[in-house]
Amino acid sequence: MGSNCCKCANDKKNKHLTSASSMSSGPWTRGDDQLVGERFSSSTQRGAVNLTVRNATVEDAGRYSLTTQNDAGQAHSDLLLEVRTRPGDVPVFLRRLNDLAVKVGTRTRFLVEVRSPTQVKVSWEQEGKPVLEGERFHLLHEGSFFCVDVAPVTLEDAGIWICRAHNSNGVSKCFCHLNVLVPKAYKAPQFVEELVALLTQQGTVSLECKVVGVPTPTLKWFKDNQEIKAGDVFALSANPQDATSLGTYTCEATNCMGKAYSTSRVHVVGKEGSVQPADSIVPRGPPPVFCKELRNEKAKIGGKLTLECKVTVPPWPKSITWFNKGGLVEGGEGSRYHLTADGLGSYSVEVDQIEAVDDGDWKCVATSDNGVKGISSCTVTVSYPKNYKKPKFLESLKAILTEEGLVSFECKVVGYPTPQLRWFKDGQELKPGDVYQLTGTNSLGSYCCIAKNCMGETSSTAELTVEDIQSQLNEEERLQLFSTNQPPRFLQGLKSIEAKITDPLRFTVQVSVSPQPTVAWYRDDEEVQESEKYKKEQETKGICHLVIKKLELVDQAEWRCVATNDYGQSVTSCFLKLAVPRHYKKPRFLENLRAVLSEEGAVNLECKVIGVPQPTLKWYKDGRELKPGDIHRIISGQDGTCCLGTYTCEASNCMGSVSSSASLLGFEDRGQVKPPEPLRPLPPPTAHLVRQTSLSTIQE
Repeated sequence: MGSNCCKCANDKKNKHLTSASSMSSGPWTRGDDQLVGERFSSSTQRGAVNLTVRNATVEDAGRYSLTTQNDAGQAHSDLLLEVRTRPGDVPVFLRRLNDLAVKVGTRTRFLVEVRSPTQVKVSWEQEGKPVLEGERFHLLHEGSFFCVDVAPVTLEDAGIWICRAHNSNGVSKCFCHLNVLVPKAYKAPQFVEELVALLTQQGTVSLECKVVGVPTPTLKWFKDNQEIKAGDVFALSANPQDATSLGTYTCEATNCMGKAYSTSRVHVVGKEGSVQPADSIVPRGPPPVFCKELRNEKAKIGGKLTLECKVTVPPWPKSITWFNKGGLVEGGEGSRYHLTADGLGSYSVEVDQIEAVDDGDWKCVATSDNGVKGISSCTVTVSYPKNYKKPKFLESLKAILTEEGLVSFECKVVGYPTPQLRWFKDGQELKPGDVYQLTGTNSLGSYCCIAKNCMGETSSTAELTVEDIQSQLNEEERLQLFSTNQPPRFLQGLKSIEAKITDPLRFTVQVSVSPQPTVAWYRDDEEVQESEKYKKEQETKGICHLVIKKLELVDQAEWRCVATNDYGQSVTSCFLKLAVPRHYKKPRFLENLRAVLSEEGAVNLECKVIGVPQPTLKWYKDGRELKPGDIHRIISGQDGTCCLGTYTCEASNCMGSVSSSASLLGFEDRGQVKPPEPLRPLPPPTAHLVRQTSLSTIQE
């Protein structure tokens, strides 16, 4: 730097290294390294070779060498360079921190540039607490620039941020204030229904809870304080006298406004919904036996890998599933994974183009016909060069409307190998080579860039709003945008999304309010009517919502919102894709409904139905639903004939519904149906029908 001087052992006055030579000279070296860069320059003057070192630092000290040669041979010269610093030269901030105001949940960075004559160390503090590399904080250093990248910003990040630069001569610091802006609608996570951990009859643990928050919270799951991921399989060791011995589960809900926790011990549920000893419902029978276990493997990123195991057969397992740290491993067209079986008990998975996600634990789970699981596991160690990095956005995506009215995407992403980028608008991928008319108001919407390489993937999103494009609109588009004698116009349209079955969901649109439009919602081509499941909500400024209380398989469809006024109508649409667990099943009757009138005058309704999740049942007589208390009125007729008719049981869950009907003609006598004439008198009108134990459901 400017405060430094160079001292040469052979020349105490110059800031140059000089070697006298009348021969042709080779490059200067320091140690074994050849000098490169703009700070080093070599020149020849009057037989002397000069090396100039600009902005010298203590790191430049050392022994420099020069080799010259002519026809007679070679000559070698060494020079020693010492770099001294003037006392009191502390680090200097060329770029200081500035006060910032940032919206909660977004991303920000603190950037400084430091000049120091000696080696410098930079540390960061936030409200007196040290800032360390972590899940939200990334410390970056390049040349003289030092940076803290914060994503996402939370309420706790507000306050004073301090950057300290240390060298051997002292400390310099600069500071700024971060103001975190919070929209009124934002709320910290809150558990509306606390976590309940249920051990099902299949031996799996079902975790159920309901949490709300804005923005939508992300959930993490823990068993005995150890995080569990989707697809994790572990043994359940139960004490028959203590159902809680199966472990304690915790759900952590997090958004930029804070965190919330809910904890539950395992509840063991029997057929009738009662708590049973743990050993009464865990699947019985021996588990599949692995005669050849998975072996630990080492592989290079980008290479190939084969994992193989063998199960003793017969009996053959009912199913074989594979898991890695990314969750369930599935094969198929376009997948890197190829699952094979030889029919003799050997099972394998071949992995093409190994990625970082393949590193870690792998499991092969064999399930018997009785639902008992056998597990073989191994560890795969994936090696990769040190310079390989997962993609990271240094600058978030920006969608900018150019002066020509075109949409320009701007972002800065780093990673090695060079990430591949994919682009999306409102959930629809923009393919290379396709032509899109993204001009004027047609360009409004949500844009997303996904960057992926073999080390992982990351994404960045941006919204292009009416406010962003007003200045670039031409006269015709501006008239169309702000004219009142126009069909409705969607300021915010629907976006294709993926949601989990049984979860609640809310579609939101914003439509121009002058003239006031009417809004209708459609699932495929069927208009959605307000009901217990579907609620329509309307706010100010043309914001409309369709709230779905609980998603079912039938909701996986194209959804449309149609806005109509006196001048026409506009439509926005999207596709809703549901994530459905593989073990979910539509209800199915194992035994169809039987309606029997006993000699005591009671109606016995008997059936057996299965499904996952457990179906809810509704009962009907002659097409009319039976409500609590209806059964008493049905059997209270004087001659008993009012009990006769067609009874129906309807079983429903999120996967669909199914029904079974039976006609009641009279008394049952050894399996034969008698005509109604010989019916005995019914009990007095005050008699109540006692619930029959045969009226039940079982869970698959």
